[in-house]
Amino acid sequence: MKNMRRLNLNKIAALGLLLITAASCERDFTNEVVDATFPNIAEVYTDNPVNLTDQFFISFSPTEGANPNAFGTDDNEAYEGQSSIRIDVPAPNDPDGGFVGGIFLDRGAGRDLTGFDALTFWVKGSTTAVVDVFGFGTDFVQDRYAADINGVTLSTDWKQVIIPIPDPSKLVQERGMFKFAAGTASTGGLGYTIWIDEIRFENLGTVAQPRPAIVGGQDIVEQTFNGSSRTVNGLQQTWNLANGQDVTVLPAPGYFDFSSSNVLSAEVDEAGVVSILTSGTATITAELAGLEAEGSLTLESLGDFTQAPTPDEDPANVISIFSDAYQNVPVDYYNGFFAPFQTTLGGAPPIDISGNQVINYTELNFVGIGTFLNVNPIDITQMTHLHVDINVQEAIDAGDFIRLEILNGVQTSNEISGSRTISGNDLTNNAWESFDIPLGEFAGLSARDQVGLLFFISDATISNIYVDNIYYYKEVLDPTPNVDDSGATEVALPVGFESTTLTYNFFGFEGAFPSIIPNPDATGINPTGTVMATEKSVGAQFFAGNVLDLDAPMDLSTTQKLRIKVWSPKANIPIRVALETAGGGNQIFIDANVTTANTWEELEFDFAGNYNPALDYQRVIVFFEFIDGLAGDGSTYYFDDIQLLNE
Repeated sequence: MKNMRRLNLNKIAALGLLLITAASCERDFTNEVVDATFPNIAEVYTDNPVNLTDQFFISFSPTEGANPNAFGTDDNEAYEGQSSIRIDVPAPNDPDGGFVGGIFLDRGAGRDLTGFDALTFWVKGSTTAVVDVFGFGTDFVQDRYAADINGVTLSTDWKQVIIPIPDPSKLVQERGMFKFAAGTASTGGLGYTIWIDEIRFENLGTVAQPRPAIVGGQDIVEQTFNGSSRTVNGLQQTWNLANGQDVTVLPAPGYFDFSSSNVLSAEVDEAGVVSILTSGTATITAELAGLEAEGSLTLESLGDFTQAPTPDEDPANVISIFSDAYQNVPVDYYNGFFAPFQTTLGGAPPIDISGNQVINYTELNFVGIGTFLNVNPIDITQMTHLHVDINVQEAIDAGDFIRLEILNGVQTSNEISGSRTISGNDLTNNAWESFDIPLGEFAGLSARDQVGLLFFISDATISNIYVDNIYYYKEVLDPTPNVDDSGATEVALPVGFESTTLTYNFFGFEGAFPSIIPNPDATGINPTGTVMATEKSVGAQFFAGNVLDLDAPMDLSTTQKLRIKVWSPKANIPIRVALETAGGGNQIFIDANVTTANTWEELEFDFAGNYNPALDYQRVIVFFEFIDGLAGDGSTYYFDDIQLLNE
């Protein structure tokens, strides 16, 4: 039986004091000479942590979904000696956090690692999972000389991992001794265990053929604007190891020496941030440890840039993916490159134009923004719309389009998606167009509680776009009804939810439903942009409803689902929808419950398996508070946007 020693984290305040103290000792982000010398301790963990802080393991932030309780040591497993590090990777729905990750810090002012050429350790897993990140150099202060490897596949036997140091001469005072992050993307959400042992820096002498690169080794040409900034991405260095295999490390920009071919137009700093100064063209290149890096970034400034419109939605009603106007949720990536099919470049990181962040995608065929790997999927059940601003940087031809696709339950057995296409007729060359798209228009998206991906798809019809202000929001209307001159009660429509799928007329029943108010213009919408109230009966009559006679029978050959927007004064009240043939025969009924009072809510009614495909259904009846034995109290309900889904 395993004997697992749990290691407690100190309070954040203590950690903050520690890091502030360390920062005062860390050398500046310059090339100043450091007079002091620092110990060259090689070992990081061998049965016990070696010269690490009292915390030993310092977790990534739990607010970003990290699980600080998934780390410990195991006295029954070791590659050498008596003990190893044990990491129990949690399932995504673990209440303590859906992934595990953090760092080990040197307890002093730092170590001199200039005499080593690699970090090595031994690792095994309870299954052949893929670990997201191993590395070193991350200290939660500057992270100037961080170096990571991604996608290490575990074996159920011990194997050695080697992470070459991109340029050992830089590491005269390094505090970040080890880093890891692991989730369950490779196991379909199933948790597993990782054991790590014998972590140390070594001078192997067999790390050969260094090949540095920027922008993934490509020669990239991009157009940009004055006042913008762009971080050089795609930084990597590849070596050949003694076993003949190549290993690629992702070094921090601090390892590189960047240069600009035209410093009057664009200058680049030590962090690889390019600042566009004036109109013109500049090519950014780099060296690492005296070797010229493969790849280049050529930037052509087109002059001044017009920013996207500033959003004005109440932040309380917004779940923001990308916007300077709101607090954004954690995002795994803005360009989840799906090789070998995707061609899209850019997006990671976003570019800065005069202090505002904007995403630029080039060579666009499709691109995904992910929120499901290392963070919790987004619950947008209470949201009503998706907003996005799009600026197309090229001529738009007939047939061009951008399709937005939302995925729910990504990489689970319940994965579903819904899409909505923006026609090229609705886009403008070199100008911003704002889109507020009702979520009900994403055909097929029957659940929205675990949204993990948002795709922009053009199928290469449009290749260069800027996007900004990507967020979901809940439309909130003033629920206070008005009374018009005729005495009829009115309430504002949910903007953007006027249906064009069905054409219908309203009829007020006499007798059985005495309180129904017929719509005055026989189209379902008032000339003033309001929908008439449907009032529940009082006394012995326990429900009320509206009858919609369609101009033509519904086409139920591809879908049998209806969606209706309902405004209810009560929560957890059933709404019943009936389909009938013309004249009121052959009724079928489906119920759904509203969950929230005093707000517009979209309900879905699935008639599959209940309807007769041989019949023509031409009448829809909406019943409110359909509960046997429920006494009436004169409540008022509103509804709009009756949609037959397009599936």
